[in-house]
This record gives sequence, structure tokens and C-alpha cells, in this order.
Amino acid sequence: MKKQFLVLAALLTVYGCATVIPTFAPKKTGRLSETPTALQADKYFWDNFHAGNYDSIPQILDRLTAAYLENNRDYKIAAHLGFTHAWALAESGRVKNVSPRVTDHATLAVKYFDEAFALHPEKEWRYYGFLVSMSMAEGGIHGDMQDMTEGYFKMKKAVRKYPEFNLFTAAYTLAMSPRKKDREAAVDMLWKNIDKCAGEKVSRTDLDYRKYMAQKTTEGKMSTCWNTWIAPHNMEGFLMITGDLLLRKGDYETALLLYKNAQYFEEYAHWDYREHLESRIKSAENALLSGQKFAEMSLPDFDRCMVCHQDRKMRPAAADVHVRLPNLEVSAHY
Repeated sequence: MKKQFLVLAALLTVYGCATVIPTFAPKKTGRLSETPTALQADKYFWDNFHAGNYDSIPQILDRLTAAYLENNRDYKIAAHLGFTHAWALAESGRVKNVSPRVTDHATLAVKYFDEAFALHPEKEWRYYGFLVSMSMAEGGIHGDMQDMTEGYFKMKKAVRKYPEFNLFTAAYTLAMSPRKKDREAAVDMLWKNIDKCAGEKVSRTDLDYRKYMAQKTTEGKMSTCWNTWIAPHNMEGFLMITGDLLLRKGDYETALLLYKNAQYFEEYAHWDYREHLESRIKSAENALLSGQKFAEMSLPDFDRCMVCHQDRKMRPAAADVHVRLPNLEVSAHY
């Protein structure tokens, strides 16, 4: 009996330690690193990301991971690891013989976006939106409907917290769905995104974004509604993606309206995807005039992340880009 009592006491002690110790463990907090490893890794990330150098992803991941291991509290490094893994997955169609293991990028993107969101000294709801989006992608890869459903409701929270950004994140996730219902919901979200950015419900049949150009800002939440240093062709890419979804529905007139609005932005002249957009305009106009069904262009011709972020004419990032908020104006070009 005494022996049994001692065993029970030992078990209770272990259990008590297991439940008490975590409450005393210091919480991991975020801080930016100013080491050469972090500074150089982040500059390398931005220069290659803006250049659209998909082939450089292994080197980007090596450098960012080295910086993260040196300071695993750096929320920007964690976020950029998440972005790079998401980029690797989203544009994996650019690789001829892609490995099935490319899906591992979804799991790693979830890990690093979760870390970045937890470590950020303020709630960065863009990180949360990407976290949920990649969680849903991971659920889809593994056929886990519970994860996908949970992610859907979490995305609603992300939209409430930062609609100007996460309406697009949510819509882009749904736009990849094979279900017509999801794609239609994506179109509705994208229109609501435009409404949020314009400050009013815009015309669905006669949109002219030039009316809102005076509202452009490079500070605060509303900066995500414009072209910035981070996404130098944010609006062109956004309007092209929205037009693509309308085109798939057979709504050629509204798709053309969105495509033509993309041409109103001053950065359009530097956009690497001008020819892609103009080719779509021509094809859609021909389909409209002839009354024939539009023969959809091959989507692999259109990079996903890069329609907003790529600009090969941008000057390189500043050496200290990691430790300061980048000037959100579009960078000067060569």
C-alpha cells in the first residue's frame, strides 16, 4: 500500500509540474534583428522577389532561415519565410518536373505565418490572412474538410479586422476552388474590396477608377488599396485577376471594363504584365464582337504573386530595408 501511495504521489508531482511550469515560462516576444545576416537576407529576399526570380527561392529560403535561426524572434524574417514558401507553392507550375513534395511549402508557410502573427508587437492582420489562406490550402492538399471549414470561418475574422487587404486574400483563396459557387463568392468579395478602397459602392457597369485617384495614400491601412513599394503593381494585378474571374463567367463587357481600368495607373507603363493584359483585352473584344465563346488563355502564362509584386525595372532595396518601414511609394525605376 505504501508503495502504491509513493507511485501516486510521484505521478501527481509530475503532473503538477507539467501544468504549472508552462505558466512560469517566459513568453516568446518579437523583435527585429540588425545583424548582417538578417539585413542581407531580407535585402536578398526583396530584390529577388521584385525581380520575379522564382529560381532563386532555394537561396532565399537558405538565407532567411539562417537569419531566423540566429534570431527566432524576428517577425519580419518569419513573415518573409512564410511569403517565400507561399510563392514557391503558388507558382510551382513554372517548374516543368515539379516534385510532389512542393506541397510541403503549405505546411511551412502556415508555420512561419503563425510565428510572425504571434510575434508582431501589434496585431498584423495581413499575416493572419495569409496564415488562414495557407491553412486552407494545406487542408485542401490533405483532404481535411474540417481544417478547410475552420479556415473559412477564421478568414471571416481576418476580413472583419482588415477588409481592405483580406477581402482580396479571401477572394483569391476561393477563386482557386473548382466549385462555381466559391468562384462567384470570390467575385462578390473583390467588388466589395473595391468599394472599401473607393469609400463608396462603385458602379459594377461603369467603373472609372480615375475618379478615386486623389484618395491615394502611402500610410496606414488604406495604403494597401494602391500601388506601393511592396507591391508596385498592386492595382493592375488586382483588376486583372478580377477581370479574369469575370471572363471565366462569360461576362466579357465587365471583364473589359476592369482590364481597361488597370491601364489608368501611372505605374502601368513599367508593368511586366502589360502584354498579357493587352492580349486578354484583344481576345475578349474579339469574342464579344463575334458572339463566340471566349477561348480561355492558358493560366500558367500568368504568374500569380508576380502580377502585383514583380517589377524588373525597380532599383534594388536599401541595405537597411529590414529594420525600417520601406517607403511605400513605388520605387524609382532605372
